Amino acid sequence: MDIDDLLAMVENPTRRRILEALVNGPSYPLRLSKELGVSQQAVMKNLVLMERNGMVASYRESSSMGPDRTVYVPSAAFTLVVDMQGGMFSVRLLPPSDEDPEEPAPMRAEEAMERITEIDDEIRELERRRSELIHERGRLLSIVGGAEDKTERAEIPLRR
Repeated sequence: MDIDDLLAMVENPTRRRILEALVNGPSYPLRLSKELGVSQQAVMKNLVLMERNGMVASYRESSSMGPDRTVYVPSAAFTLVVDMQGGMFSVRLLPPSDEDPEEPAPMRAEEAMERITEIDDEIRELERRRSELIHERGRLLSIVGGAEDKTERAEIPLRR
């Protein structure tokens, strides 16, 4: 997916809320409408747009309560990074890791939840450290910029 298309998809708050619901499990428009407090027509409009742009996929599922229904699931995985500070503006789309994850060792649900918490904590720490490094980079650029300004002024001959 192109970064501009991706930004267009996630700029809309309703689409972000739909994606947030779908990453937690497959769902269908009526359920999403009720969960999100958004009209079913708006949910459908956004799902069609996201499916057309490769963000979600759909499949038919039989329902015990009536006709078959269309169920939606995420069909894209990515990390979007936007930096704007300290002499730096960068927008990057990071694809998911190419590595196949190792089959996790058998563990109880409680152990899995503990590990998820550890991973979440580690991600937050990496983000905090990344922010510190970007801030430091900006300060260093301002020092370098100030030094270049002084050098340029010193090289300009004085006129009398």
